[in-house]
Amino acid sequence: MLNRGVYLAPSAFEAGFVSAAHDDAIIDATLAVAEEAFAALK
Repeated sequence: MLNRGVYLAPSAFEAGFVSAAHDDAIIDATLAVAEEAFAALK
């Protein structure tokens, strides 16, 4: 994910905050990158 421009928090504590800064476009882009990353693991 990081190689594709998406930073994931290293712990659940840091990821537990709600953000209003992320709109639908960013969420969709993140999901697309996740699909690419998981496909690369096959």
